[in-house]
Amino acid sequence: MTTSSAILKACLLLFFLLLFGAFALSDVHWDSKTEQTTPFFFYVVTSTSGREMYLAYCSGCHGKDGRARTAASRLCAVSPSDLTLLSINNQGSYPAQKVLEVLHNGTGKPPQGQGYMPVWEPLLKSMNSETQDVVDLRLRNLTEHVRTLQARPVAHPWHPF
Repeated sequence: MTTSSAILKACLLLFFLLLFGAFALSDVHWDSKTEQTTPFFFYVVTSTSGREMYLAYCSGCHGKDGRARTAASRLCAVSPSDLTLLSINNQGSYPAQKVLEVLHNGTGKPPQGQGYMPVWEPLLKSMNSETQDVVDLRLRNLTEHVRTLQARPVAHPWHPF
């Protein structure tokens, strides 16, 4: 029995190593032209580009397209917002001031569990040791990038746009 239990243990170990290896490689981007997104902050973006900050800090949960259909979004205690619907949900007008307010001050809801929306103003200030003017510029640029993700309203035959 010791030989068969040793073989069983070795097979189980091999199975779990292969399973873990496949899981680890499943997120590798083999195409070097593909932009990588991550819900974790492995690097600090020094650019004030809204697009670059979005891809580095936001797309892990909200997705590159803003629709919040990512693997990380499914792990969040509170589902990330679909950023493409902000204008549609605000009577066709992009709520830039509201987006900027959320980036500065948070959603107003206490964090619960994992994967909550961070308050970006203090994070950007501490990550880059920047002045308030630079942090404000970065948040405005990020807000403007989110504007570019907005879905177009669908025209219905009975309601021309």
